[in-house]
Amino acid sequence: MAPSESRHYRFEELGEGIHAGIARPDGYAICNAGVADLGDGGVVFDSGMTPDSGRDLNFEATRLLGRPPSLAVTSHRHFDHFLGNSEFAHIPIWGTRKTREILLETADERLAELRREQLEKEMAEIEARRSSMRTRASQEDLEFTLQIYRAALACAGRFKIVPPDHTFETKMALPGARGAELVSLGSGHTEADAFLFLPREKVLFAGDLVVNGVQPSMGDGDPSHWIEELDQIVRMAPERVVPGHGRVTTTEGIQETRDYLSGILDAARAPPGAPLPAAIRRWEGSLSLESNLAFARGWVKAHSARS
Repeated sequence: MAPSESRHYRFEELGEGIHAGIARPDGYAICNAGVADLGDGGVVFDSGMTPDSGRDLNFEATRLLGRPPSLAVTSHRHFDHFLGNSEFAHIPIWGTRKTREILLETADERLAELRREQLEKEMAEIEARRSSMRTRASQEDLEFTLQIYRAALACAGRFKIVPPDHTFETKMALPGARGAELVSLGSGHTEADAFLFLPREKVLFAGDLVVNGVQPSMGDGDPSHWIEELDQIVRMAPERVVPGHGRVTTTEGIQETRDYLSGILDAARAPPGAPLPAAIRRWEGSLSLESNLAFARGWVKAHSARS
């Protein structure tokens, strides 16, 4: 098989007919993808941030599978995981019912967020904070955020909101001899995340429930339940874990994500001025940590008031 010439992905074979598409740092996919031969067809997991990366992924999936993919999966509702769906609209796209509902309800609002003038304004505001990023980790976080805007600007005016047109609630078996399963454990990273598990090969395509080398994005789900979901996933005993962002990992990557979430919640409950927990200290001063702490403090306050 000829090597990939993808601008947006680096492909890594995880088993016969199973590939991780790792987003290139300078590409416009932003999130990782998965490609798996199901036996009677093939699945693509998460279509990336742009129609350009989605087109690239469709081409590469066809090359890897030896035929076009027969279905696609959207793990959740964040831009970088579904805006490539327009390149897969000719095949069934699966996701949770809640993800579909949210994307349908917010389509006009989301397209407004992707207008060139809005993107340029927000990117300039973020770029203006570059001088305040003192640590390597905070600088890397800033650059990752800016690359999302570069990807969006490269395709401004060409985006379409294409939600999953096939839905499930908690678990479903995909067609084919592979025994692949789509699973949703409820609200975690977002209101209803989905992941793809290949139990025989013990390969997990986790979406943003797991990340590696970047910070999890908080703000749309339930961080306490997210931690519980990660514990459930560990009990499934995956051996290769494809995170939403970063290199392929193991259960060690799941634990690192869990530690980050626990650290954020501990910091949110701590009095003002308290030192950051060790699990999140390396990210001090970064934009993502700032927004995650703001969300977590509001979440803790709201849930404390209910108890």
